[in-house]
Amino acid sequence: AAGLAGTAITPALAENAAPRTAQVVYGDLDLASAAGQRTLDTRIAQAVRSVCRTVGVQTGTRIMNQDERKCLARARAQAKQQVAALVTNAQRGV
Repeated sequence: AAGLAGTAITPALAENAAPRTAQVVYGDLDLASAAGQRTLDTRIAQAVRSVCRTVGVQTGTRIMNQDERKCLARARAQAKQQVAALVTNAQRGV
């Protein structure tokens, strides 16, 4: 199964921490279709939240701290670039 590479995320304050990554499977999707793109977007959103929720350890709250919000923004930007390339290739039949 194919996976979305390069979704490495390094929290802003964890300079020495290893990048957190998520593998998003998309080999089963038709990325040339709107439905396939929506499904991929959903999978990416879930993966990003999963990875970034581990950035700041807080108990008793679901409110994201600043590091988590930065992580989400960075991960979404990285994924958006990769998805654009995947969709373009799918639409070209590559």
